[in-house]
Amino acid sequence: MYRSELERLMTLSSAEIDAACRGDRLRGLMTRCLDEHLELAELADEAAGACDIDAHAYYTQESAAWRATAHVLRTMATASTADRAQGAA
Repeated sequence: MYRSELERLMTLSSAEIDAACRGDRLRGLMTRCLDEHLELAELADEAAGACDIDAHAYYTQESAAWRATAHVLRTMATASTADRAQGAA
């Protein structure tokens, strides 16, 4: 379920998707996604200020993909934490 969503977003490499699905490096990957999102959102703002509609649309779309990837990873991390807590009970 998560793998197909991450593959659809096309932001992470296959190795990063494999690691995320194993539950490895989720926090680090989330941080990277949020960094990419913020950087691309800033570039979108700059493009809008320069009236470059094509660049603005591109950067906005890319920013949204990274934000969505962070959301999927956050959901994975929450599910993983809940599974561990349930197993410890």
